[in-house]
Amino acid sequence: MASKIKGRIAPDIDEEMLAENFAAQMEGGVVVEARVTAAVLPAFLGPRGQSIRIHRSELRTVTLADPRAMRSQLEDVRVAGSDLANIDLTGSRLERVELRSTRLTGGVLVEAQMKSVLFEECKMDLALFRMAKLQQCVFERCNLTQADFYAADLTGTIFHRCDLSGADLGQAKLAGADVRDCRLDGMRGTPASTDGLIISPDQAALLITLFGVKVAW
Repeated sequence: MASKIKGRIAPDIDEEMLAENFAAQMEGGVVVEARVTAAVLPAFLGPRGQSIRIHRSELRTVTLADPRAMRSQLEDVRVAGSDLANIDLTGSRLERVELRSTRLTGGVLVEAQMKSVLFEECKMDLALFRMAKLQQCVFERCNLTQADFYAADLTGTIFHRCDLSGADLGQAKLAGADVRDCRLDGMRGTPASTDGLIISPDQAALLITLFGVKVAW
């Protein structure tokens, strides 16, 4: 499984320590060792509008009443079976986070810092990753059609069986990124760096055209 390689670290969550007081802790701006299931969550903001911090917690089948989540800090967090469409995580920091079978259509992760993050079977069409930095991150069987990765640092990122049709990779750094078994139809933009980009032989012709390479005989 692509999700288990390249040094990605899974969230450190002790299931037995999780309390059912997620919403109550959100009101204080810091959530630690909490669980929430089948709930509609308010904006990820503290009582005075400050960014929220979530640590060693789990969210299942949740939806958002308000997409505001700018500058949030998520560490050792698992999200599953949820609808976070249009969530605005601009400038947020995510470390050791897993998002599984979750809808993130139109999600905004502009200038986000992500380390050891797994997106598995997520619907992420039209998501914005502009100028985001990803380290040891994995996208597993995700729908990333029309996603915007302009000027994002995708160094070493693994895309396993993802649909990247129409995605924008303009000025993105792709050194060591792996897109071998992904759909790349209509992908746009000339990356800033492709050193070590891992592709399959049948993708070569498409990417030569995309990256502006001229073949002379």
